[in-house]
Amino acid sequence: MKKNIAFLVSGILIFSLTTFNAWSQDMKNMNSKINEVLVDTTFLKATIVTLEPGQKTDLHTHPAYFAYGLSEGNMTVHYKDGTNESVELKPGMAMASGPEKPHVTENTGTTTIKFLMVELKEHPYKAPAMKK
Repeated sequence: MKKNIAFLVSGILIFSLTTFNAWSQDMKNMNSKINEVLVDTTFLKATIVTLEPGQKTDLHTHPAYFAYGLSEGNMTVHYKDGTNESVELKPGMAMASGPEKPHVTENTGTTTIKFLMVELKEHPYKAPAMKK
């Protein structure tokens, strides 16, 4: 009986780690040189994101968020589904979005870029249901 329970618990743990983390890598757990967490509460997280020229984030998602440009530069968001979005970042530029699907953000410019990101935890990214 104890072996069955241990097997079940380890199976649930492996499923949880491989399924949920693949879709929602938390930005604050990525390279600490990229992210400076300013505030992390039960309802929001505010982070200063810094990317050097050519630097990329790991694959991640976001809950609904607000972003504010702190520097000038170019970045490209590479979505897991193969689409890309180029952004010309400017100081004072404001952006807001609903939950963001899996992506990698790359500094495609020649200068260091910085922006403030405020994520709303009550509106997380939810992976689409698997089709049967």
